[in-house]
Amino acid sequence: MKKIGLFFLILLLTLAPSASVRADEAESHSKLILLLEKSNHFYASVKNYSALFQKQETSQGVAGPKEKIFLKFEKPFKIFMGWLNTEKKGLQVVYERGRHGGKLAIHKPGLGLGLLPVIFLDQKSPWVREGSQSYDIEDAGIGTFLTDFTEDLTRASAVHQVKVQFLEPLLPNQEETAEVIFEGSDKNSGYMAYRVIVSFEPKTALPVKMRLFDWDNQLMGEYAYENLKINAASDDVEFKQQINRQLYRVYQGK
Repeated sequence: MKKIGLFFLILLLTLAPSASVRADEAESHSKLILLLEKSNHFYASVKNYSALFQKQETSQGVAGPKEKIFLKFEKPFKIFMGWLNTEKKGLQVVYERGRHGGKLAIHKPGLGLGLLPVIFLDQKSPWVREGSQSYDIEDAGIGTFLTDFTEDLTRASAVHQVKVQFLEPLLPNQEETAEVIFEGSDKNSGYMAYRVIVSFEPKTALPVKMRLFDWDNQLMGEYAYENLKINAASDDVEFKQQINRQLYRVYQGK
């Protein structure tokens, strides 16, 4: 009897951490679902936003430059991106879904000796896709990430192919940060990445920082939205200061 009792005691001690881990994972999974519900609900109220968008992408194992971009987005899908650094500094792009034959309206200082303030180019324009070969402008924006990430999590949860844990914030009242692994998936599974680390802004629960890793668990890209301004008035001073005057006319639909 003593031996049997000792055996069950050892078994319970062995299983206890696993049960605790499973409980923690389930709690983290539920917490992420609630966060995404709050995030999607808030995003439905967003008409426009602007931000300092920072991104760095990796191609064939080589990290590209850290790009800083002034970004303005209006629903349903109109976006302005103006590069503030790197070799692209001064490049400005306007894209509106369903207009201009899907082309990008581009301003670049000195283009055509300054005689061509705005030109329209295909989305595969090397000026825009340089360092972003795996992405197009339709991938940009908080809403696109939020939709794709929510769909990926929903699909993976249905087949028990996801592991979620929350990382401890460095300071109180910082963003909630979740690490999500699409376990057992491969690059043909249709998920945006093998592993995603995403931070949610405390008040709105909007995803404002993302790190994506491929199926070799190598970093593909880092993205962040800083100085986020939501539902600014149409006469947003900062935006008008950033955008080229002729490109602004295109943005307004003139």
